[in-house]
Amino acid sequence: MTSLYFLGKTILTLCLYILILRLWMQTARVNFYNPFTQFIVKITQPIISPLRKVIPSIKRMDTATWVLLYFVAVMKIVFIYYYGMMNKPIWSYEYLLYAIAAIVHAFGYLLFWLLLFRAISSWVSRGQSGADELLAQLTEPLISPIRRIVPPIGMIDISFMIFVFILMFLNMFAIDIVGYLWLIL
Repeated sequence: MTSLYFLGKTILTLCLYILILRLWMQTARVNFYNPFTQFIVKITQPIISPLRKVIPSIKRMDTATWVLLYFVAVMKIVFIYYYGMMNKPIWSYEYLLYAIAAIVHAFGYLLFWLLLFRAISSWVSRGQSGADELLAQLTEPLISPIRRIVPPIGMIDISFMIFVFILMFLNMFAIDIVGYLWLIL
């Protein structure tokens, strides 16, 4: 049963990552012709296209993708609580609250991994591939404010480390808040 729990949780987490990437790429207006961008669009299009017929966009916000992201997050929370051997039963409205926390948590982890991949690829390829271009387009708006405050020291850019430190602090702070809410509810 542990292997099925691991498989289900991993698949739902990957679905969250892919949907977050799709929304993030639309917001950041990355190069649509990048092969990695095309992969994310093509893998999500069969589900999102029919949803767009039912759920229209509000101005420039892709509401169909947001609704699907929230639905997958609720599915992940329900899956974890039913198959993850949690001792405390939770009520239906708590699923809805924890789904928001799951989306924020998944975004934080995705951001961490993208920053790590970008840092490693900067040592190896020097920005020559489509993946490097996509990583730069997604993460540079977050790193550049730190880089303005703390410029590179010689050849070493510590803005990534500072951002990851802030990200880890926010993640631990969010865990504390969720734990506090868990006790209250």
